[in-house]
Amino acid sequence: MTDNDEPDSAAPLASAEHAAPDISASGPVQPADDSFVALFTRLVDDVEDFVRAEVQLYRVELFSRLREGRTAIILIAVAFFLGQAALVALLVGLVATLRGPLGPAGATAVVVLGALAIAAVLGWVAMQRLRDATKIKDRQR
Repeated sequence: MTDNDEPDSAAPLASAEHAAPDISASGPVQPADDSFVALFTRLVDDVEDFVRAEVQLYRVELFSRLREGRTAIILIAVAFFLGQAALVALLVGLVATLRGPLGPAGATAVVVLGALAIAAVLGWVAMQRLRDATKIKDRQR
């Protein structure tokens, strides 16, 4: 070092000015633009982020509930198929029982027509209830 070469005391200050902004406390530093357009733009961005977060939350809750209900849905499906198998066995047994007095063709015809008649009545009742449930009712003013 020479007599004129003194340590530069301004050097640390200059390097501090060029350092990255501190984002540890409150996130990225926002520009100090407080115009109406800038504020409205930030509001729209914040609302969009909020809506996306809410949709994500509801999606996570939905899939969580579906996972919880998966076993119940499987059990319901198995019970439905076993119920159908039992109904088929009942109809086959009815055909076998009626085969003696009515013959094979007569017993089959009686059982099929009886099952179709019951199915038609149940379908008609279901359609009536569905129409009543979906009917648009006039409001009292």
